Amino acid sequence: MGESTPVSIGRRDPPGPEVTELASTAAAIGLGVSAMLRHLVAVLDREDRLESGSGEWLAGFRADAAASRAAVQQSVLRALHLASDPVNFEIMDAIADAGNPHRVHDLCEMTGLPELSLAERVSDLVSAGLATKVPGANQVTGTQATQMLVRLVRDAVDAGVRDLGAT
Repeated sequence: MGESTPVSIGRRDPPGPEVTELASTAAAIGLGVSAMLRHLVAVLDREDRLESGSGEWLAGFRADAAASRAAVQQSVLRALHLASDPVNFEIMDAIADAGNPHRVHDLCEMTGLPELSLAERVSDLVSAGLATKVPGANQVTGTQATQMLVRLVRDAVDAGVRDLGAT
């Protein structure tokens, strides 16, 4: 048998993004999911204060740093999972200009999804802090987390295309 030569898939290490850009993206995602978690904590606390509950859930949750960390980690991973779906990303890409509402009808035309299917996806994105709905207007807007994730993907694609073209 002859000697084998190691094969490297990567030609070179591309320059990494600035640490501040990564920190900003991470912070935007973390803040997006924490906003949704704060809402869920308030709902659970309210339910626990009803006649059937003890009213002690919130104090126990706040005292358990590991539970808070696990909840945030699971929510961040869920947001990243949702964002990695190609159709969800297409929706996020369309609404990434936060503050500018987009009509659900227009998003349906863009994605080819019927309104009910789009509504389910938008609800998932909202629950992950990656979109907001404009009440009563049938419109959707992106969040800062949406903007940062879309930018991250666009920048990664651009870097990969540039590098692939250099082969």
